[in-house]
Amino acid sequence: MPEDFSDSSELRFPRVALEAGKIVFIPLVLSICGLIAQTSAGQSYSPSSPLGTFYKQALFIVPALVACFVAAKINLDRLRSYWVLILAGALLLLVSIYVPGLGKVVKGSRRWIELGGLSLQVSDPAKIALVFVLSHYLAEARRFFRPAKFRLFERIRAFEKFPRLGKLRIKPSRDLCADFVRGFLIPCVIIGIVCAPIWAEPDLGTTLLCAAVGMIMLFLAGGRLAYILSGASAGFAYVAITVLFWPNRLQRVVSFWETEANKGDAGYQLWQALTGFAEGGVSGKGLGNGMSYSGFLPEAHTDFIYAVIGEDFGFIGATMIPILVLLFFAIVISQLQKIADVFYFNICLGSLLFIVLQATINIFVILGLLPTKGMSFPFISYGGSNLVVMFTFVGLICNSALNWRKAYIPRPTEF
Repeated sequence: MPEDFSDSSELRFPRVALEAGKIVFIPLVLSICGLIAQTSAGQSYSPSSPLGTFYKQALFIVPALVACFVAAKINLDRLRSYWVLILAGALLLLVSIYVPGLGKVVKGSRRWIELGGLSLQVSDPAKIALVFVLSHYLAEARRFFRPAKFRLFERIRAFEKFPRLGKLRIKPSRDLCADFVRGFLIPCVIIGIVCAPIWAEPDLGTTLLCAAVGMIMLFLAGGRLAYILSGASAGFAYVAITVLFWPNRLQRVVSFWETEANKGDAGYQLWQALTGFAEGGVSGKGLGNGMSYSGFLPEAHTDFIYAVIGEDFGFIGATMIPILVLLFFAIVISQLQKIADVFYFNICLGSLLFIVLQATINIFVILGLLPTKGMSFPFISYGGSNLVVMFTFVGLICNSALNWRKAYIPRPTEF
């Protein structure tokens, strides 16, 4: 007999604590691993105070956990009414880097603003806005997507336990023009509003990450594959042509293909990272004994923190990090199957994608499987804004996963 989900009462506290604990546990473990690695990597950032990044990162964990708690408890249904303000606020924040005295230029890129001595990478909060606004739209305009249900789990037998899912099978639109405009063009505009200012910073890696997350969410919501593939192909062609006429990025791609030949120039960071992995062996050289502690690996405390772990803790330590990420992915996917509301499903999916894809890209870059790109490792790399945003995503996952018993209430289409 299927379970009765007509009762919309909240889960009991022990069950809530258990479910939330499973989701938050691995990010906390990764954050601790990051703190341990900072004791070694901090030397390259500040030789006079090698533990400076450790202490600062430890302080950042406090507001990150607060953000996680707030995101887990906030009423997302009420917040949906303010989706226009959220998107406008994200856009305003993205363009605020051009305000004199507020924007901060580092190594030719304008990606940060400074407030009271603290730096904020403006693309980080924009990721949250993208997930929220796109999730809202995909839920409201679902009659323009096919199938109008969860494509990712539509064949999983566990869905038979959720009779409310039948209410999600809204009769799809048969108007091809409406399908294209509302089922593809408008979601792409939402993605473009966030991606365009990030591209102009310039930050090619984060732009592609946001575009990938948005397109995956659109596909799993039931967007037409022909539209998505056409849009992705056009976007890829534009990026490829731009890189060809972008000397700095082109040099990175060339050095990625021939790392050893460019180890003294554009491929220096990648070569040092790969050398660190090789010297780390199986068990590692020990904490603080790697090249990062001697200052040979630039940006060891941020973008290349995974290389520090590989050298200090060897193959064993470097393997445990991807395993933890995969375990986190599996735990959230198991919760994702229980969510019977399209909006919460997309919030959870988008948050998971940003965490897992960003970690995957960072690992692939450091292993030489992708061109070198400055992208931090979630929960591990040094940086307050990224840590707070990643834990906010964890809180949104908890919010979505722990509200899966809520009664499904149809909403009028606003688009």
